[in-house]
Amino acid sequence: MSASTLRKLAWVYAAGFLGVFLVTHASFLEDANGLSFGLFKIDPVDDFVHLLSGVAGVVVAAWALSYIPAFFKWVGLLYMADAAVGMVVSRGLLDGSVFTQGPGSPDFSVTNWALNLPHIVIAGVALVIGFVKASRPSPRP
Repeated sequence: MSASTLRKLAWVYAAGFLGVFLVTHASFLEDANGLSFGLFKIDPVDDFVHLLSGVAGVVVAAWALSYIPAFFKWVGLLYMADAAVGMVVSRGLLDGSVFTQGPGSPDFSVTNWALNLPHIVIAGVALVIGFVKASRPSPRP
C-alpha cells in the first residue's frame, strides 16, 4: 500500500474519531433520556478516548507519517480488545469500567452487538491496514 494511501486512511480514521466525539455532543441526536440515537450514552472517559484517538490520527497523518502503521496496529488492537471485553463481560476496557466496576456477565444481545459492532469493524480494518497492508510495499506500475 502506498504511503499516500496510508496517509489518506489515517485522515479518514482521524475524521471518524473526531466526528464521533462531535456527534456525541449534538443534543439534537439524543432522545428524551439523553441517549445518542436512542441507543447509548457516551461517558466522559469514552469521549476523551475518541478525542485522543482522533488527535493521534491527525498527528500521524500530518506530521509523523512513519508512525501510521503503528497507529493502525494500536487502534486495531485496543479497539478490538475493547469490543471483546464489552461482549464478554459487559464493560469497557478503554474507558476503564472493567477495572472500576468489575466484570459483568456476558451480553450477546442485539443491543450489545449494535454497540460493539462499530469497534469490531473499526478495529478489524485497522488491523488489516496496520499488520498486512502497511507492511507490503505497493506494486510499481
